[in-house]
Amino acid sequence: MPFLYPPKISAASAAEVTSDNVVGYTRLNIAGGQLNCVALQFQDVGATDGAASIAKLTSTGLKAGSYDTMNKEAPSIQIYNGRAYDFYFYISDAYDADGNEVTAWADTNGDETDVAEFVGTGFWLKVPEGSCSTGTLIQSGEVKNTNVATINIAAGLTLAGNPFPTPFDMSKVITEGLEPGIYDTMNKEAPSIQIYNGRAYDFYFYISDAYDADGNEVTAWADTNGDAITGVIAQTGEAFWVKSTTEGTLTFTK
Repeated sequence: MPFLYPPKISAASAAEVTSDNVVGYTRLNIAGGQLNCVALQFQDVGATDGAASIAKLTSTGLKAGSYDTMNKEAPSIQIYNGRAYDFYFYISDAYDADGNEVTAWADTNGDETDVAEFVGTGFWLKVPEGSCSTGTLIQSGEVKNTNVATINIAAGLTLAGNPFPTPFDMSKVITEGLEPGIYDTMNKEAPSIQIYNGRAYDFYFYISDAYDADGNEVTAWADTNGDAITGVIAQTGEAFWVKSTTEGTLTFTK
């Protein structure tokens, strides 16, 4: 399971808007030996449904591997599909659709990937030792022209993330379809959000008997003391696990 071996996490820098047509980019600092939990921030240029292609991710200072040794030496993107991970590798001998050899993110067959996820999808970026001393992962594209973003949550585990290129206050998340638990059994039965803090995971539970700042009992995301969360910020580019026994949605509103 993904919680057994906490990785080292590198935080993304703040987003920068670079043109009047709301095209922007974010930079994530990376280094060899790191495992980063990242959220897709921008939709592809011209997209209207929030589609975000893995192939559009670029980098500086990241050394590409080769097909023959990609499982051990190449940087990889790992996307959880609800049962296992789909792997994509950054290699110098990938093949594009025309049969040309290119440096690109490739699937396990060595073909340049055209897979598209959606804004708010989370993924792991693994940077092996020796493939990068210092560098950046760059996300770029169109900022979705909306103040609202909804992420579908599956029954089981979903690797989701902050869908906006700015920090987001998690107390403002609107939760629908997830069945709240109660404080006494929240560790076993309540939906949870799990955010890595650099050493371990911080856990937040969706329960029907949380207490807000005024002492009122409310249905809300709560910390391990049962208090409704305040000041919990999902940083730019940050992803997190959502665990639930039912399907639902998380809606983020700027």
